[in-house]
Amino acid sequence: MKVNIDIVKGRVKVLPFYLFTLLLLLTSCKEKDDTIDEFPNWAHQNDEYYSIVVAEARDKIASGDASWAVFPSYSKPTTGYDYQYFDYVVAKKLENGSGTVSPIMTDTVLVHYVGRLKESNDKYKTLGMEFDRTFPGGYNAQTDSYDFDPALSTPVKFAVSGLINGFSTALMQMHAGDHWRVYIPYQLGYGTSTSGSIPGGSTLIFDLRLESFWHKK
Repeated sequence: MKVNIDIVKGRVKVLPFYLFTLLLLLTSCKEKDDTIDEFPNWAHQNDEYYSIVVAEARDKIASGDASWAVFPSYSKPTTGYDYQYFDYVVAKKLENGSGTVSPIMTDTVLVHYVGRLKESNDKYKTLGMEFDRTFPGGYNAQTDSYDFDPALSTPVKFAVSGLINGFSTALMQMHAGDHWRVYIPYQLGYGTSTSGSIPGGSTLIFDLRLESFWHKK
């Protein structure tokens, strides 16, 4: 009979092979049971979540709340297309800037942002996982946005054409100085593929400030 050797308090203890195997299986199952999946059935969760975001934004707009907006993706046809909820970007306008024109696809922008996901299963069930930021400042529950100090913040530069679809769509609706919370469905973001720390099927939520932009020379 095969045996395995187990060291117990300096003594050599011989265990039957089948008992040793059973012990490993039980330990493995226990460890597996204790593991919490932070993003279970994630794409499906985000589909349900985003359809509600769009519906609630439309309800607020219909009731006269001008602080909400729903924009179709810039890449979708303007006629003859059956739009779905995931063809739209939703924005909550937190502060209005002084600008009067918006960037176009060939422009370059300077922006500040914090990017996060929707709330998830365990560690991020109060506030979604943060995956990127360009300025310091914690989340402020009273303003439902992130504290921002211009003196401590340096904007980053992007070509509008080089960004994910939803981000470009939002920027091309903003004016210099605008501060929005932007919701982007995964279909206009990174799709169902994992990108860095962002799981596939993730709604992207940005606390976004457009500082300035300029046309291609």
